[in-house]
Amino acid sequence: MRIATTCQRGTFLIEALMALLVVSIASVGLFTLMANLLHSSSESLLRAEAMELASAALARMAAEAPATLADRYDASAGAPGFVAIAAAARRLPGVTAVANLPAVAVAPGPSAGTQRVSVTVRWQAPHSGTVHSASMTTVVGP
Repeated sequence: MRIATTCQRGTFLIEALMALLVVSIASVGLFTLMANLLHSSSESLLRAEAMELASAALARMAAEAPATLADRYDASAGAPGFVAIAAAARRLPGVTAVANLPAVAVAPGPSAGTQRVSVTVRWQAPHSGTVHSASMTTVVGP
């Protein structure tokens, strides 16, 4: 009888250590999943904010005279419309006065008196080397 109990000694400790190992592996997997979800969620939030900014810029342009859009949103001339969009874009990470500025393109529209307007917003997430962008295009006319 004594031999049987001697062989059984320590098995509970091994079982407890194995259970701890399984729980530890599951916890690491869960925390990795949560970190990835948080990262994806923050990227989605930044993309939604960029799309909202582009949409607001296009809505503002739709309320203006189509013939003056090219002059009011000319980035090279520092036009007031472009300056307002660039100031709003600075809410996004990685956008400064010289880096990742939005782009506004105004071209003749499909019919007389209309303009095809495209707004591209860029940003760079913290701790990321990738520059992301979101674009919207519409036709503005009377």
